[in-house]
Amino acid sequence: MCLTIHAGRCLEALGYSADTEVPPEFHATCDRLERGLISTEDWLSGFKKITGGHFTATELACAWNRILGDEIPGMYDFLGEVTKLGFRVIFFSDTSDIHINHAYRHLPLSVFVSGGIFSYKTGFKKPESGMYEAFENTYGKPCFYTDDRAENIEAGLKRGWHSHRFISVEALRKEFFRISGCCG
Repeated sequence: MCLTIHAGRCLEALGYSADTEVPPEFHATCDRLERGLISTEDWLSGFKKITGGHFTATELACAWNRILGDEIPGMYDFLGEVTKLGFRVIFFSDTSDIHINHAYRHLPLSVFVSGGIFSYKTGFKKPESGMYEAFENTYGKPCFYTDDRAENIEAGLKRGWHSHRFISVEALRKEFFRISGCCG
């Protein structure tokens, strides 16, 4: 959990005042994009149809990126501490190429990230086992995993990962340094 998420900002940019106003195909198209089942171009084309052609491709991508908020305060400093100790920081995210490219361009903390496993490349989303298998196949078992969703933490625990549900940077720091001697 490195940044804040604001799904409502995307909907607002597209002229929807509530999630209930969004056509069902909107969510299905976004899920297919985040699973890598359709290309960004196909997603933009589908999104144009869903929104009645009222937006350009650039406007749609900008609306989609409005979901991504700012870095969580304190996360940059924490990741700096972790990398100075020799630990690698890896993104592990249900995301699209549009979002991850935006994150790498706009999140200062991305300088500490040395790799990533992304749903649009694996075809799986957390907590599906395929996502966790992709991580292990690429990086091995992580010494520490954090996520804000309980079901994702549970999936990590089932694989034997030391998993911590993100609540705050302070709690994350405390737990990481409590177990970091076990890593390595």
